[in-house]
Amino acid sequence: MSIKTILVPIGGRKASMTALERAFVIAERFGAHIKAVHVMERAFDAVSFEFHLPAHLRGSVEESSEQSAKVQADEYREAFEDACNKANVTISDKPTSGTGVSAGWHQEFGHVEDVLVRHARLSDVVTVPQPVIASGPARRSPVGRAIEAMLCATGRPVLIDPPKCEIKQCNSVAIGWNESTEASRAVAMTMPWLTVMNRVTIIASRKRERGANELAEYLSWHDVKAEIAFLDSQGDSVGEAMLNICKSTSTGFLIVGGFSHSRARELLFGGVTRHLLAHSTIPTLMVH
Repeated sequence: MSIKTILVPIGGRKASMTALERAFVIAERFGAHIKAVHVMERAFDAVSFEFHLPAHLRGSVEESSEQSAKVQADEYREAFEDACNKANVTISDKPTSGTGVSAGWHQEFGHVEDVLVRHARLSDVVTVPQPVIASGPARRSPVGRAIEAMLCATGRPVLIDPPKCEIKQCNSVAIGWNESTEASRAVAMTMPWLTVMNRVTIIASRKRERGANELAEYLSWHDVKAEIAFLDSQGDSVGEAMLNICKSTSTGFLIVGGFSHSRARELLFGGVTRHLLAHSTIPTLMVH
């Protein structure tokens, strides 16, 4: 397996353009193609549902909302093209000869979650800006429905890109290991990264010592030499302790298996996952 296609959702927040720059760095390492996707939403759907617009008004509202969405899409596309030109990235929608980086633009009308999930399922990795964590009952999703959908409904790794994090090639990585199915899947799906790292650190609790040693042995069969760092059982939460280890070892990015469960149709992220989503200061790659 290799990293050959990277999905970058564009829109909503300016941080999505920073996520695109992060994708350029990843693509350079693997000679990959970036697919930038912008989803245009028809605002009139929500308006007509809320206010029951009569049929004779619906047409004009529909036309106006579509025009507005297209104008905004043009602005995002221009920013995308400027970023590609600045990074000397070839703009192409088809595979190009050689191993250089390329990027393509795609825009369509639809529901954001549905469109992004469809594209994410056929991508090797998704790069998104770190979400602003919401709290309280006002929002069903604490991280935003689009990121939630890509984390939980695609089976693909999602790289969470924090703000103000230097965009550069990472040569060291940590793996959060708890012997779960999600963590195992995360290791398997990120093997292309692990094999090119200068340093790999396995982070585990003391009660997972045997499992951590078994993971290190497994990685050795892929020519990956890993060291083990154990979590401090006192004081910090698991998520905070993991980030402290990453900081003390100058780790470039973190790989974890995301955890969530549903209750009354509401998705609830596990404590460690939620802490990392909110507080990680290095790129964090999650696989659900």
